[in-house]
Amino acid sequence: MAGVAMKIYAIPTLSLLAPLTLVTSAWAQPSSADVEKLIQTKACQRCNLNGADLSGIDLRGVDLTYANLIGADFSRSNLSTANMRGADTTGANFQMADLSRANLSTTNLSTANLLGSNLIEANLDSADLSQANLYGADLRGANLTDADLDEVNLLGANLEGAIGLRR
Repeated sequence: MAGVAMKIYAIPTLSLLAPLTLVTSAWAQPSSADVEKLIQTKACQRCNLNGADLSGIDLRGVDLTYANLIGADFSRSNLSTANMRGADTTGANFQMADLSRANLSTTNLSTANLLGSNLIEANLDSADLSQANLYGADLRGANLTDADLDEVNLLGANLEGAIGLRR
């Protein structure tokens, strides 16, 4: 009897989870329309670029405010003067990217890889940099006021003239 009861409970549970899995996987994929829009217009506010490969692309001055950029790859991309205010870039790859003078205020950069990136004079006011990798990053003159630096890796980073660091 115990085996029968277990089967009865397992079937409804699986049938309830199946629709959730479909919704989650559809949301998780980057929108090809959003990728094309970004490349053509350099503006894609609140768009879904989750997991998109945008490595090595010139995106100077792009507007990605409040965009979903979770796990996106921006390695070696030029994002200088980009506006990424409020974007979610959790786990994104910005290795060796140029983010100089970019607006990253209130951006979620937790667990992001910013190894060797150029963040000269970037605005990181109230950004979440918890557990981010900033090894060897150039943060000269960057604004880190109220940024969450919990467990951030700043080994070899240049923080000369950075604003808002709690010492």
